[in-house]
Amino acid sequence: MRGEGMRKRILIADDNRAITEVLQLNFSLLGYDVQVASDGEEAEKKCRGVKPDVLILDVMMPKKNGYKVCRNLKLDPETSRVPIILLTAKNLKEDVYWGYDSGADAYMTKPYDPRQLEILVDQLIKETETGLKTTAWTGLPVAERVEAEHRQRLEAGAPSVLTELSLAPEAMGAFTAKYGQARAKDFVHRFAWILYEKLHGTAAAGVIGQSSDDRFLATLHADELLAFQTGASEAFQDLLATIYDAGDLERGRIAWKDPDTGQTVDGPVLSLVIREASEPLD
Repeated sequence: MRGEGMRKRILIADDNRAITEVLQLNFSLLGYDVQVASDGEEAEKKCRGVKPDVLILDVMMPKKNGYKVCRNLKLDPETSRVPIILLTAKNLKEDVYWGYDSGADAYMTKPYDPRQLEILVDQLIKETETGLKTTAWTGLPVAERVEAEHRQRLEAGAPSVLTELSLAPEAMGAFTAKYGQARAKDFVHRFAWILYEKLHGTAAAGVIGQSSDDRFLATLHADELLAFQTGASEAFQDLLATIYDAGDLERGRIAWKDPDTGQTVDGPVLSLVIREASEPLD
C-alpha cells in the first residue's frame, strides 16, 4: 500500500454505480485517493478540478460520452497529460479506433481483469512521472511479469521457453507517419489481442506481455512454441491486409508527404520478427 504522503489520485467516471463502487473499493484498498463521477460533464469538471494521476472513463454516459470527454481533456493544456483509460463494453474495431482517435492512453473492455487494470494504472502513473513509455497500454501484462514467470518455471524444472515478437521501429514509424497515431494504436491493440488469442489457443498455460508498442514477450512450453509462432505469423499477415490501403502491401513500401518539408518520403511495410530468447531480454 502507498504511504499517506505518496497517495496517487484516481478519478473513476461511470454511470453504473455498481462498477464505480467496486473500482473505488479496490483502488482505495491499494492506497489510492479515489474520486468518482457519474456522467460525462461531471467527469470533465472533476478532472480539471482535482487533476487526477489517472482517469478511468466509461464511454456510454449521460450528458457527454467518454470519447468527447477524452478529446476535450486532451486538447486542454491543463489536463492533456492526465493518462486516460477508456473502460467500456464497446469492443468493436471501430470503437477502439475512436477511443484512440480521441486521445485515450489505453482501452480496456468490460468484463475486465481487475489485476490487469491495477497494473495498467500503476504503469501509466510511472510513465507520467518518468516520461518513459513502459506500460502495456493495451491491457496485456507488462513484459517484466512474463520474464518473472519464465524464471519461476525454469526454477521449477519446467521446459519453458521465452520468445520475443517484435515489429521494426522504422516500419512502425512509417505506418504512423502515413496513417496517423490513432490508426497505429488501433493496429497495435488488435495485434496484441490476436497474439493473446493465438497463445491461449496453442498453449493453455502460456503467458504473453508487452514492453512497448512494437515488442511483445511470451513464455510457454517448448513443445508448443512452433504452433504458436506459426499461428502468430499467419495472423499477422492476415491483419496487414486489413490495415494498409490498397497497393501499399504489393509495393512493399509506403509513401507519404512530409508535413515539414512537403517532400514525398517512403518507408517499409510492417514485418514481424520472432526469436527465441534463453534469457530475459534487455
